[in-house]
Amino acid sequence: MMEAKRKLNVWYIHPYAGGPGVGRYSRPYFLVHHWIGLGLRATVFSASFHHLLDQPQNVGEKIIDGVPYEFVRGRNYTGNGLGRLLNMMQFSWNFFRNSSKYATQYGKPDVIIASSPHPYAFLAARSVARKYGAKIFFEVRDLWPLSLVELGGVSANHPLISFTGWVEKFSYKYSDRVVSLLPLTAPHMVERGLAAARWAYIPNGIDRQEGQRASEAHPIISLAKEWRKSGFTVFVYAGALGRPNHVDSLVKAMSLLKLQGDKNIKALIVGKGEAESDLKKLVLELELDADVRIFGQIPKAQIVELFGEVSAGFISLRPEPIFRFGISPNKLFDYMLASLPVVFAVSAGNDPVKEANCGYSVAPGDAKAVALAMQNIDCLSETQRREMGDRGRSYVLKNHDYAALAASYVTLFETD
Repeated sequence: MMEAKRKLNVWYIHPYAGGPGVGRYSRPYFLVHHWIGLGLRATVFSASFHHLLDQPQNVGEKIIDGVPYEFVRGRNYTGNGLGRLLNMMQFSWNFFRNSSKYATQYGKPDVIIASSPHPYAFLAARSVARKYGAKIFFEVRDLWPLSLVELGGVSANHPLISFTGWVEKFSYKYSDRVVSLLPLTAPHMVERGLAAARWAYIPNGIDRQEGQRASEAHPIISLAKEWRKSGFTVFVYAGALGRPNHVDSLVKAMSLLKLQGDKNIKALIVGKGEAESDLKKLVLELELDADVRIFGQIPKAQIVELFGEVSAGFISLRPEPIFRFGISPNKLFDYMLASLPVVFAVSAGNDPVKEANCGYSVAPGDAKAVALAMQNIDCLSETQRREMGDRGRSYVLKNHDYAALAASYVTLFETD
């Protein structure tokens, strides 16, 4: 009798992984969930503490909605200083030194993916991959050290930048595949030693079922319903409230609309971040408290419910040179999945809203242009808005469905 073929075993190392009840960055959960559904074995390895967790996790195994996670010890930290760097190093070291235990527990890996919120885990991942004869993939979400220099303002001559640059080139040279979440990174990576044939693009995605569980009522949903019932066009921003997110431009656009006598548009802002208090002050200073309401972060299920009660979505990012490589923003894909027209105030190498023809693209920080785009959506009939939003939904399902992205990964696993 022929021996059954052994299931391909994938270890997915993502130091900042989220998932249901874990944290907001759900890519690791959904990819592994779909790989298991395709007949593979797969495990997420993440840090027991990182700043994107809903709460710290106990070290060890945890099954999250059918997906096995191994939380590797990583020290607590605050901010972006030495403590965070030590967390990165400790996570990588603990993964490496416990690899034999993990192989006994989860089976020897055939493929190890080192995902790069930071690149340092690649060094440990490659050593473990060589130990077990596994393929090693490097998944790049952020271009380190370039993002540290261009976004973080770290000097290009800093020793950390030199070391990180070495790690970057090492990772490109010794990966079986480099998977980029950004569409325009190939020339940059090839220039730093990557063979062009080993580059692949697998962006962030959406899952049709995410957040579709019953949730408790939330005041923001009741307010959205009330405003829509009263005939208002309601825009929503749902995401981080940091200075890079440029949400103040939405508030300033609402002020311009008020000055112009346009009383038909309202805005809801939901999220958390260091700019939250400044945004609330701005709303009060501009006397917009009847037109703009700010709420804290709410569960994903309630976000999904909220998107069903608003008219359109808003997204903005402060312009940065590094966006020339493209962007892959989860919140934009969430708007598209909900069939919302979008005001896209971002300057980047790619423009999904323009590609999908599902909204208006304007310059970031230009409150007049944002206000005009909002008025354009307000002037559309409900049928026209629905058609615009449906184009975005069709686009995101075609290009960003996690089921298809997971299958694309499997093709790479099986290719020599």
